[in-house]
Amino acid sequence: MSDPNAKKILIAGDVRGNVQALYKRVASVNASAAGPFHALFCVGPFFAEASDGDAAAGSGDAAMDELRPYIDGTAVAPLPTYFVDALPAGRDLCRHPEGVVAPDITFLRSPGVRVVEGLRVASLPGHYNPMSFDDESKLAATAAAAEGEYTKQDVKALRTSLAAQGGGGVDLLLTSDWPRNVTAFSRDGKDSAGAASRASAAGSPASAELARELQPRYHVSGRSGGAFYAREPYRNAGHAGHATRFVGLGAVGNKEKTKWLHALALAPAETMPPSALALHPADTTASPYALPVPPPPPRGGANGAPGGGDGKRPFPGADASEFDHSALRWEDPRAKRARAAAAVDRRPLRGDVDKTVYVRNLNFRADEGAIGEFFGQCGALVDLRLGRDDQGRSRGYCHVSFETAEAAAKALELTDSSFFGRDITVAMAKSEEQRNAERDERLRNDRRRNRTDGAPPTGCWFCLSNEKDTHLVASIARESFVSMDKGGLVPDHCQVVPVEHAPSFAAMPVSAAEEVWLYIQSVRECLAAGGGGAPLENREPRDLVVFERHLSLRSKGGNHCHMNCVPVPRERAKKARKIFEQAAKRLNFEWTELTPKPSSALDLQTAIAEIAGDGEYYAVHLPDGAVLLRVIRPKEPHWMSFGREVLGHLLGCPERTSWQECMESEAAETARAEKFKASFEAHDAPARIAAEAE
Repeated sequence: MSDPNAKKILIAGDVRGNVQALYKRVASVNASAAGPFHALFCVGPFFAEASDGDAAAGSGDAAMDELRPYIDGTAVAPLPTYFVDALPAGRDLCRHPEGVVAPDITFLRSPGVRVVEGLRVASLPGHYNPMSFDDESKLAATAAAAEGEYTKQDVKALRTSLAAQGGGGVDLLLTSDWPRNVTAFSRDGKDSAGAASRASAAGSPASAELARELQPRYHVSGRSGGAFYAREPYRNAGHAGHATRFVGLGAVGNKEKTKWLHALALAPAETMPPSALALHPADTTASPYALPVPPPPPRGGANGAPGGGDGKRPFPGADASEFDHSALRWEDPRAKRARAAAAVDRRPLRGDVDKTVYVRNLNFRADEGAIGEFFGQCGALVDLRLGRDDQGRSRGYCHVSFETAEAAAKALELTDSSFFGRDITVAMAKSEEQRNAERDERLRNDRRRNRTDGAPPTGCWFCLSNEKDTHLVASIARESFVSMDKGGLVPDHCQVVPVEHAPSFAAMPVSAAEEVWLYIQSVRECLAAGGGGAPLENREPRDLVVFERHLSLRSKGGNHCHMNCVPVPRERAKKARKIFEQAAKRLNFEWTELTPKPSSALDLQTAIAEIAGDGEYYAVHLPDGAVLLRVIRPKEPHWMSFGREVLGHLLGCPERTSWQECMESEAAETARAEKFKASFEAHDAPARIAAEAE
């Protein structure tokens, strides 16, 4: 169901005088099933520029002809229109102090934050010229204003406008220029050398700095150089919580058919609960502005090396001449390995242990510069050590030592923060004596466990013997049971769980695995018949997606296998494979598809064992019976909520990807379980077989 507070808006790229083409398309979209829309925003040049050829002759003459009917009232704009880049070509048409060009056509001539159709819209009018921007003289400011080039004073005015309104969130940031380096940390390699990368490299540092400071929910720009680019969402630094999406649009009516009109249905942030704003899609990346904005490549460089320099600043206190791991990508592979191995930092960490934190679950792409920049917000750093293997590859953890205990305490508050797309864990570092003592204790405990019968841990939620939330149980057979998911993605999201504390499907006794397999087939049959506890008016056949996450979780007493069974409408189920494959690509891993398709529990156990051995893995059972498997290597970070995140987007309910946000009262949970039980009973083969055996 769509948000009743959502405002539908259209955003167009460079108009460059093509007003008729713009409004023809806008009118068509507005009259379609997608409409009606509330407003139209235009980024990039609205009027034809001198570089556009004959159409730009004079001061917007071509656009004047196309705008004349709207100015004299013989035509009406299909939507209230706002644009941000008008000068110098539109000087004669944009003299009104409020920017009014014609009824419902307005130039946002002053930088600031304004409310448009309930949305807080920040705009920086004009375009970037480094000479005008860096020259703060009055003469330069006058010339810049005449040419439609924004200055540092304009950027300051935008900040002042936001502060005057008490700060707060910005729904939409409009700039004519792309923010410099916006493609940084993007996992989408399709445009690694294309128009989007060029537009990013040549973009405006002022636009990037505003995006970093204002942290808008959407940032849209024109002047793309022929590209349409919809970046993956990125996490904002600090405590904003929400992600930002950047969109770069092509020119109106371009011959290459590059997308130039983008539609959004955006609810004002002030109407949304914080939990909904803080949701991050599975493909969310680190902020491209987590590092200082690099300078543009030098013109006519001496050697033409890619990038003309790395543009990164090492963490405070580091020697700028230290080994740069990012430079390895330009080397011969053998030289790369040799150089990396020789450069692995093996020196003792400087600093006091009581002012040092240990960080784990780091993305392997995060290097010392990025980590130092991230933790530099807490206070001055003394030293930083990123764990690397003998080939120089990150091992996903680091130690950071600070000058003060207060800075270390602030660093501890960053635990569970998103950094490069991973939720990191930050804890106080331990002395060598503590680590040795804990290692010896673990070895003693392991030996003791090997001498016992392996009783299940007392804190396991899935062990029936612990009597935790038994009101959610919908069916019990001999060796397994079905329980409703606590905080499910949909009301009849359930889990098939072995009674025995088995760590994974592959490790279950064969008889238990066969019963779990039969339970899954029974749930699939129930959903295909229109059952499963869905509302009466929606009793349509549905398909089933199952996912299993096998992680050792030794600190929690070991994993207890639970097969998540998520009903999916058949139309959406057709996209299940594609969305899981896309998510894997975004997170830089590949699925292994089990072939042939497992037709029994033993087939599945055998196939998993052949690929993953007794190690950790993630498995997804698709509606057509195919099984995708990902082996999780030792110490390799894994997104704990991966399955819920992906299926939340497939189902169109991304706000439910966090089960903690979906908690219900015990009465509501009981009612949900009873409803599923009544629907499932006719298909419950495992429980029926168990009853007949007694």
